[in-house]
Amino acid sequence: MTVRPTEMLNLLQKGVTHHQAGRLKDAEAIYNRVIAADPGNANALNLLGTIAFSRSQLAQAKALYLRAATSGPNIASIHFNLANVLAATDDVEAALKSYERATALEPGLGDAYLNMGVLLQKAGRSEEAAASFRKLTTLLVADPRGHFNLGICLKAQGKAAEAEVSLKRAVSLNASYLDAHLALSEIYTSAERLSDALGHTRAALALDPSPAYHSSLGELLKRAGDLDAALEAHRAALAAKPEDPVFLHNYGATLYAARQLPEAERVLERAIALKPDFTKGYIALAKVYEHREQFDQATALLQHALKLDPGSAELIFKLSYCYLVAGVFREGWRDYEYRFVGAERRQVARSTPPAYWRGEKLDGKTILIWMEQGPGDQILYSSMIPEIVAQAGHCIVECTPRLAPVFARSFPKATVRPYLTQSEAAAPADGIDYQIAVASLGQFLRPDFASFPVRAGYLKADTERTETLRSRYRAVSPGNLIVGLSWRSKNQDIGEIKSAELTMWPEILGTAGVTFVNLQYGDCAQDLADVKQRLGVEVFHDAEIDPLHNMDDFFAQVAAMDLVISTSNTTIHVAGSLNVPTLLMLLGSPADIWYWFRKRPDSPWYASLRILRSTLQSHDVKSEVMWGELAAEAAEHLRRLTATREAL
Repeated sequence: MTVRPTEMLNLLQKGVTHHQAGRLKDAEAIYNRVIAADPGNANALNLLGTIAFSRSQLAQAKALYLRAATSGPNIASIHFNLANVLAATDDVEAALKSYERATALEPGLGDAYLNMGVLLQKAGRSEEAAASFRKLTTLLVADPRGHFNLGICLKAQGKAAEAEVSLKRAVSLNASYLDAHLALSEIYTSAERLSDALGHTRAALALDPSPAYHSSLGELLKRAGDLDAALEAHRAALAAKPEDPVFLHNYGATLYAARQLPEAERVLERAIALKPDFTKGYIALAKVYEHREQFDQATALLQHALKLDPGSAELIFKLSYCYLVAGVFREGWRDYEYRFVGAERRQVARSTPPAYWRGEKLDGKTILIWMEQGPGDQILYSSMIPEIVAQAGHCIVECTPRLAPVFARSFPKATVRPYLTQSEAAAPADGIDYQIAVASLGQFLRPDFASFPVRAGYLKADTERTETLRSRYRAVSPGNLIVGLSWRSKNQDIGEIKSAELTMWPEILGTAGVTFVNLQYGDCAQDLADVKQRLGVEVFHDAEIDPLHNMDDFFAQVAAMDLVISTSNTTIHVAGSLNVPTLLMLLGSPADIWYWFRKRPDSPWYASLRILRSTLQSHDVKSEVMWGELAAEAAEHLRRLTATREAL
């Protein structure tokens, strides 16, 4: 059949009209008529390939595009379409060549740079992907897609600050760019910029009132400490999808955080009933039981979850807390090693060599003990160092720089070195036979309660500095007891149960014959001003002491006290390690802070420590009532001490 050129163009245009209207069969019939008349018609072949591609007929589409490219080698759209089908079939290199050919023919073809960048990113070639997206942002400055994809690429590279700039640019160009808002929320959440994260999550929710975004908002609000608003957001998610086990889990976990334990239990049980293999649900429900000190039930739940997900590092690590808090040390220390394992590992292990110590004899050997976790934990676990020093030919201790002077004084037979980061050794591996993380010593040195030594402290403060400070505090009100106070923790996970308001302790602060000294680290000027205004009590603040920058001075300050009263924070560990008489006011379940164990009024770690535990259930009363109960008990101890002047 002979078709004149003008008729061919008209026929093609008619086919395109059908194509654009979605009448693909009519368009396909017309394109085939063109091909019958002109087998090498590049435009018709290209358009037929597009129809095949839309139907996911990838082999047919590829064949049509290749024929079109042969007939029309200088048509950019053909190479672009061929690249798309090659990318869809994971022929990465061929697809990239076709995209490059398309952009060579039409340098302003922005979608080619976009698709090329996406393909490169998918192939793990992040730097090349970023370059492609940057090219798109220069070609189409006002197109938010280039900025968004560049931001996602940079975010994947760990370049959060640069990613933020690109994503904010995408949002400025299109305030309704949902994915850009979500990506910015993730960046801000990781950076603990929760206010910014909440703003973008709310913006996403305004664009798409999806129950998933309500749930995400609830999780962010929970993290920000606004539990009432978090519960409201989770209820909104459940109103739309009441049987969603993930939403139920998130709601139940937030109820637990708000210490609404009966309701949390009911909701989490429902989540598990809907999804019997939901390991996160079992973990959350186990927390409820742990808080009630029903550790047998919590352990059973976690063990069941472990059967569903054998080898789960998170579950095994959670089990370690149940064992340790109950004093089942062999299993507890074994499972505690899983803090180094898994995507959510709590601690980064160091590389080898040297080999990790597994209990071998240390005669004539050199062992490196490196500290882990925060200063309080380093102080606690360092109680095991003297036993290793006594066994080894040489012991090297690496710790946070703030503790190095104290450790060097306290362990004179060891070599103490400050590290730059916990995961980087300050000492070269040469000449070192073994290494071990300090908490891992527990599996060899603390198999049961009987293995904890009874001793009068193990860390030493600077005696001269201590006497100077003691004289200073005695001079405030001669004859008074010197009592140090600390009331707050910076722990991001459980800081709420480790922190009180100082004004909640009027019975303590009203005790006569006492000079109170501020041992609280961080900025607490407002706390001290509130106590003076509301209670009329002056808590002495020594401006020379800054625990966050000079812990050697802080150790000397704590050593100058006759008594320390504190919540569970670093101050407790400093006082206990120095054998200073100490009252620990403990709120919450022992599962939250396992090393205080269950129901004990004493501590196997610190001989001078007395533990005051709330008898109230946190889901029945507010935390200030519980702190008041503990403060009344502490005040009674303090009154007896001032009356008798005897050690606790």
